[in-house]
This record gives sequence, structure tokens and C-alpha cells, in this order.
Amino acid sequence: MKGIGILLIAWVIFALCFNILGMLHLVSMVITLPVLFLSLFVAVYFFTRKRTYKGMKKPTR
Repeated sequence: MKGIGILLIAWVIFALCFNILGMLHLVSMVITLPVLFLSLFVAVYFFTRKRTYKGMKKPTR
């Protein structure tokens, strides 16, 4: 799970740099904005999803 988190953070940083290139008009903003949105959405979803506690199993007799 830690590896996925690190990859998501790296993906967000890449998307931010890619978006800066879009602001400099080197890449189309039509491409960079959805990439940035999706990377932020997936990262926020991954880091805030509810990890539920399933409880203890009933002891057997």
C-alpha cells in the first residue's frame, strides 16, 4: 500500500509540472487540466477512503 501512495504523489507532482507546461502554452490546456484533475481526484480518494474495522470473529466453543 505504501508503494501505491508514493506513486500517486509522484503522479500528482508530474501532473502539476505538466500543467505548468500547459500554462506556458507548450502543451494544450485541454490535455493538462483533465490529467491534473484525475490525478488529484484519485489521490484524494485513495488517501481519504474509509478503512472500516470488521470486528473480531466470534470465538468458537
